[in-house]
Amino acid sequence: MISLYKKPSHLRDLLTQYKGRTDGSEPYIEEYVPVVQALIARFLHEHGARIQSREPIDVISFVPSTSRPRPHPLQAVLGELQLEVPVEALLERGTGQLDYNKPSTDAFVASKSQHSRVYLIDDVYTTGARINSAAAALRSAGFTVAGAFVIARRVNIGYKKSPEFWSTQEGKEFSWKTSPIVSGM
Repeated sequence: MISLYKKPSHLRDLLTQYKGRTDGSEPYIEEYVPVVQALIARFLHEHGARIQSREPIDVISFVPSTSRPRPHPLQAVLGELQLEVPVEALLERGTGQLDYNKPSTDAFVASKSQHSRVYLIDDVYTTGARINSAAAALRSAGFTVAGAFVIARRVNIGYKKSPEFWSTQEGKEFSWKTSPIVSGM
């Protein structure tokens, strides 16, 4: 992941409002789209060669939203980056229930592709239920999940050890080469 955020924060607003909410509770702010593109592009610039050398990939996909109609805003963001690896919408929402901290084996359904080694991208990680469920669906369909990254992890500072974790992370200097340094959670 690139960074961490808590609510409220500018990064949280950026990652919510670059796509807006389908229920209208959060506005779509067009000016945030290139910022999200820049975050992903910088991450892939810094780490792409290392990712490819460890686990070569032949397609990039993304975790679709629970209720958002296609195309997902991440698909457009990734599609405009002129990446060396194609971007495909390999996942659709399945019938399984996703819940806080509870991955589901049937929450997503993977489509067929000529590609087999997937790098999975999501914008926000809260408990891991969505990205883990997406990876499970891809593996069940015969794909190799070569890696995954999220733009930011949401830290709920009202939950158990989260205030201590947040305080420790907040005191560390950000670096594109190593951040965030996450340990002990």
